[in-house]
Amino acid sequence: MDFREMAVGGAPAMVNRISYTGDLGYEIWMAPAYQRLVYQAIKAAGEEFGIVDFGMRALLSMRLEKNFPTWFRELRPIYGPYEGSLDRFVRMEKNDFIGREAAARERAEGPKLRRVSFVVDAADADVMGDEPVWAKVDRDFGSVEPPHGYGAPRFDPTGKALEKSPSSDAGTIHGIVDGPWRVVGWVTSGGYAHYVRQSMAQGYVPADLADDDSAGLFEIEILGRRQPARIVKEPLFAPAGERMRG
Repeated sequence: MDFREMAVGGAPAMVNRISYTGDLGYEIWMAPAYQRLVYQAIKAAGEEFGIVDFGMRALLSMRLEKNFPTWFRELRPIYGPYEGSLDRFVRMEKNDFIGREAAARERAEGPKLRRVSFVVDAADADVMGDEPVWAKVDRDFGSVEPPHGYGAPRFDPTGKALEKSPSSDAGTIHGIVDGPWRVVGWVTSGGYAHYVRQSMAQGYVPADLADDDSAGLFEIEILGRRQPARIVKEPLFAPAGERMRG
């Protein structure tokens, strides 16, 4: 996480030693006029090492293995820094910064939710985002509101639309409670992690459940089917961060 101003291929650039993949990497910032020059210089220097281009989908797959969040999914204004597991980046001893009061309040009260990473026993589809996270628990954590009766429908595995209205059966709410299971959170993003060869997801669950990595506690609903899922506390790729340090 070091930073330097330097010339890259003869172009003035700002270079940040930071990685979004778990491997050693750099972010290089320059004026748009220099972009092609810098790109060609990197490609020429890396030719003997077999350098290749890769796209955003590959990048997003690799960051799942490292449990890195992404903007507009895991990191949004509706989540606090402690909910987003960004504790290490918050320095409350600073005199002032934007959002300091909200961060101090969240730290004092404790986050209600926590961002977690899941390994999913997916069948023929991975998560895309916004899938329900079910847990086998005996109480309501207040993390999910009852259905409001409008919006896009949900479907069962046969393609039949599920009812939106609350059920009067034993006071349970259709679509949120199913016997000992209830919806406690939601998926923010995920997909297939190609290096570790596992389906993965990130999402938010009640803080009281965020450290429970036991099997059989969670299921994630994908296209109407609930698939077993388990919280992983450590990144599956280079958990100690040795690859990022070079």
